[in-house]
Amino acid sequence: MAGTALMSVSPVIAQSESNEPFRLEEIVVTAQKREQNVQDVGIAVAAFGGEELRSLRVSSADGIADSVSGVQIYNYRGKSQPSFVVRGVGTQDFAPNTAPTAAVYIDEVYLGSNIVTGFQIFDVERVEVLKGPQGTLFGRNTTGGAVSYTTKRPSDEFEGYAEIGYGNYQTIDGALAIGGPVTDGVRMRLAGKFSNQDKGIYTNTFTDAQNPFGPAPNFQNVKSNVGEDFNWAGRLLTEIDLGDNATLLLNIHGGERSADTLPVTPIGFTQLAGVSGTCEATATGGDFSDPRFCGDAFGYSDTDGDEFTVSNDYVGENDEKNFGASARFDFDLGDVAFTSITAYESASKQQSADADGSAFFVFSNAYDINFDQFSQEIRLNATMGNLFWIAGLYYSHDEIDQVFCGDLNLLIGLGAQCRNEFSQVTDNGAAYGQAEYFVSDKLRFTLGLRYTYEQRDFNSINTLTDEFGNETIANFGLNPEDEAIIDDKVSGSNLSGRIGIDYFATEDILLYASYSKGFKSGGYDGDFSFTRQQLDPYGEETLKSYEFGWKTTLADGQVRFNGAAFYYDYSAPQVRVQRVSNAGLPFNQLINLNSAEVYGVEADLNWAPTESLYFAASATLLDTKLKEDSTDPALALFDGNELPLAANESFTLLARYEQPITDNYTATIQVDGKYNGAYELNAENLGWLAQDSYVLVNARLSLLNVEGGWELSVWGKNLTNQTFSVGSYSLFGAFPVFYNTPRTYGVSLRYDW
Repeated sequence: MAGTALMSVSPVIAQSESNEPFRLEEIVVTAQKREQNVQDVGIAVAAFGGEELRSLRVSSADGIADSVSGVQIYNYRGKSQPSFVVRGVGTQDFAPNTAPTAAVYIDEVYLGSNIVTGFQIFDVERVEVLKGPQGTLFGRNTTGGAVSYTTKRPSDEFEGYAEIGYGNYQTIDGALAIGGPVTDGVRMRLAGKFSNQDKGIYTNTFTDAQNPFGPAPNFQNVKSNVGEDFNWAGRLLTEIDLGDNATLLLNIHGGERSADTLPVTPIGFTQLAGVSGTCEATATGGDFSDPRFCGDAFGYSDTDGDEFTVSNDYVGENDEKNFGASARFDFDLGDVAFTSITAYESASKQQSADADGSAFFVFSNAYDINFDQFSQEIRLNATMGNLFWIAGLYYSHDEIDQVFCGDLNLLIGLGAQCRNEFSQVTDNGAAYGQAEYFVSDKLRFTLGLRYTYEQRDFNSINTLTDEFGNETIANFGLNPEDEAIIDDKVSGSNLSGRIGIDYFATEDILLYASYSKGFKSGGYDGDFSFTRQQLDPYGEETLKSYEFGWKTTLADGQVRFNGAAFYYDYSAPQVRVQRVSNAGLPFNQLINLNSAEVYGVEADLNWAPTESLYFAASATLLDTKLKEDSTDPALALFDGNELPLAANESFTLLARYEQPITDNYTATIQVDGKYNGAYELNAENLGWLAQDSYVLVNARLSLLNVEGGWELSVWGKNLTNQTFSVGSYSLFGAFPVFYNTPRTYGVSLRYDW
């Protein structure tokens, strides 16, 4: 719901004076590194304030995607590793060294790995989804766009809240924030959140009799209730006035998660032995995968028809920790303002899983990942008459280390165990600038440029161990030099930017046109590699966007109607695909395809016909097409395919009614939902992995004590219990698939002071 407002008694309707009509609340965004009314910015932005996020029960990244048309989430085995797909552009990859295509920022600090983008959303001032490439002010890895979270700053008055809730699956959650002045010129805010889910959303029916191969040597945890999840997160902000025109904001934050690894359901494409029907799904295409006739390479097929009932011979665990700190210094020099942001982020993740998702022991694996990142940004900005300009320098250094793999069934023919170790170090530096100039009261020109240089050092070794304990470097190529080992680096530079023209037809109508370019840097595949071929670096991808849009405020401020039409020229998109080694071994690899095109149109509407009633709606229509002219027949199959996780149409709708029922009590009912059209799960567009359209419906009923400051709410998410797939990967004759969260509901009590 692009254009959702920030805060009010009703969080979208401004309080009116007794002699003035009510209006929609002004939406403040920082899409251009300064606070602006979203209606004055020539960029497509979907913005949510803290109160709106709370009413929508958004506590993780998938909640954002469920509330914005044209946005989807690739979520690998749960909510801890999300990647946004915006207007069909996004990298569906599980490797931690593959940065998301839509960059994620928290308090203007870039998060360089998908293992740190799944943090709990709590005590935020707003979330902004910037659609389209953001190559000037946000930099690398923004071909799809950027998602920016801004936390609540300490205030000049003592305030806070406490909230406790209970939901199905025996879930207890709570949140607390408290802050205000502690002494002259010093303000602090402490906030935190926890959630404990004691009952899983999956039922595991596995018995030892189902597994003809016996248990995996090092993976032997079996439980019937899968999906338990405990997590917490906290943040301490300290804001210090340094004289009359300078402030220092210190941010310390961290969190942990201890949870079951969510299972996958294998969708096989191999003919089952002894069945009379025909499996029409094949590795190169097919219309469907019927579990009565199709299974994995070991003959397993999940035939119960329930995505949340599985039979897994091993239930994995997922343990995560993250810690970060930042210091922001702002100095107002009069005509010019100076900002410096210094930040450190770290995370660790230990995750094990039944990779094949079947009752047979085939492949059980474990990850051990550590991530550290340091970044520094300094910038100047100024408004000088009709000219606003901003200029800055940026540097980041990050390191990712991973140990991965596990036990293998000997019938696979690879040995008893596999092991992958890699280390990746990335240094990124950039200089950028943007100027906005009003030629007249109605016409504004924008020009932005960013020069980026990046170097990535990568070393990886991949080994296989036989049943006798003999370890060798993996080599399923034809030559000795095909051993899966590498110590290499890539470097490169890129010039990205934006040209925009904004025409203010009236005070309430903005028409804009823009050309922008974003890029995502190249790198190395972090998956287990069977040959040196898999370790060849992939190149950067670039996206050129041509967009025309409008932003209008109508009916004396009671209606906002915004929209855009756009075309993307998408070069060398990074896609994980199935490949075959020179010795005929199939494997997955992250590579560049030739190009893609995206055509789209979107619109959003906000309407408050009365002070008590509010409606919001948004819609996105997409047409995506891969274009591949390779002479390699395997790659030529991609030509004409749709981009994965790119629904051709999506719509959102929200209705809220707020009504005082006594002098002290106000009741609010809200219903919201999203329709997502059919989409493909992978670039191969395999028929049996196509996801049908679905509708999500959510609702919330609350009772607010206006004088006492407390609120009681009853809520439900995914009330019609829709099930849909959010990602998959290829493994040994099947595509294991992971799914969304089923219906949840509960009650919460909140007290504000």
